[in-house]
Amino acid sequence: MPKHDGYTFWREKLNECKYILAPMVDASELPWRMLSRKYSSQLCYTPMMNAGVFVRDSTYRAENFVTCPEDRPLIAQFCSDDPELFTKAAEMIQDKCDAVDLNLGCPQNIARRGHYGAFLQEEWELIHKILSNAVQNLKIPVTAKIRVFDDIGKTVEYAKMVESTGISILTVHGRTREQKGPNTGLASWEHIKAVKNALKIPVFANGNILCFNDVIECIKHTGCNGVMVAEPNLFNPALFSGLNPCTYDIAYEYMLFVEKYPCSYACIRSHLFKIFQKVFERHKDLREKMGKLRDIEEIKSCILEIKQAILKEKESQINEQDLKLEYWLCQSYIRPIQSDESTKEREELKRLVEEKISEDASCPNALKRHIDELTLSLNENLEKEEKDSVLKFAKIIERKKRKLEKIERKNKSLEEEEARKQENKRNKYSLCGGQCKNPKGEKCEFKLCRKCCKDKVFTDKIDCKGHQIKFRQKIQNEETNLENMENNLN
Repeated sequence: MPKHDGYTFWREKLNECKYILAPMVDASELPWRMLSRKYSSQLCYTPMMNAGVFVRDSTYRAENFVTCPEDRPLIAQFCSDDPELFTKAAEMIQDKCDAVDLNLGCPQNIARRGHYGAFLQEEWELIHKILSNAVQNLKIPVTAKIRVFDDIGKTVEYAKMVESTGISILTVHGRTREQKGPNTGLASWEHIKAVKNALKIPVFANGNILCFNDVIECIKHTGCNGVMVAEPNLFNPALFSGLNPCTYDIAYEYMLFVEKYPCSYACIRSHLFKIFQKVFERHKDLREKMGKLRDIEEIKSCILEIKQAILKEKESQINEQDLKLEYWLCQSYIRPIQSDESTKEREELKRLVEEKISEDASCPNALKRHIDELTLSLNENLEKEEKDSVLKFAKIIERKKRKLEKIERKNKSLEEEEARKQENKRNKYSLCGGQCKNPKGEKCEFKLCRKCCKDKVFTDKIDCKGHQIKFRQKIQNEETNLENMENNLN
């Protein structure tokens, strides 16, 4: 029997929440959570925090876990591969949140290096230890967030194992670990539905949400208890309200929350550039200006300036019927869907780029020329995003080639420097004429090092003025002393 019943916790503490703001590094900080709550987010997660660093670093704790009485219900998320550290980190904040969550879904390379997130997916025994240890020792419920496997059956088995640890809620991101970046693709609601049908605890769904209608459709299709939204919320924090407010109004409201609950400039800048993504495509001068600002009042003034620029454009615009949202309204970012034909063409172009660049890798000007040639040779029917993708790939290769050339030049320079040092050493210090490889003594009469010279002197009973070894003279002195002693005795 679980320590905390999942459905009791969901109903009584979380108020049967359906609309959930996901944990996002440098994004789901307190001001953004408060803005999202204003627009119908019923449950919020903190940004993902590293349990090990959280335990040992007080500065990290102060910067990454910030909350207030109005910031409830709240679940704090940690990443960890250590049962003791995860529990200890959770114990430090269990009185300031409603539950703690273990991140088992992060697919980024930093998670691979840190051995956490989705890269624990195959280590079921370790996951079981981490979660069961926390469930047994914490006063508050424990939850988890996972990604799916390609196979639905294995995903269900994985979810059941996680449930068996005694956790109260499971969030399922319907993408695999490999679905990230340009390979993000669509999430599988079928996987989520299968997990929901197999488990006896509340399940939250994550993936394929662009608007409020998608939220309703997801709950209907999967039967999940709630829907978690990440990236779409960053472009439209009012998504759960079914609204598309003006970007400048949302941005200004966010800055008011920032004044009340200060956060890092990195978070502020990231949020504003996502909110104004489409606006800055048209008003590049304002984008450049915003990027240089660091003061809150100056940022607010810039937002008002953006508002005036948009209102002026709206007045001069002719009303036209268009299914698309106006660019000044908050709206989710839609990733371009690539057809099989365009995918093949892109792969062919990538191969062409690699071949061309490899021909003249040593010549930066040739690299630039090949990029220019590729730009002209692109199929005109190819979508702009496709062209940009291929050209971006080409430029990445170009940068890598330049970096390799730089490393190669540096290594060659070091080798040449070492060769010069050795040559200078040989010229300055000639080798000993004996059996060793030591430098010879500069004043040695026999062109030997001290050790070889000493052996020769003792063997041949001679002197070396250069090394000041006077063996023959010593013998002569001893013979003279003996003669003197004999004469004295006689």
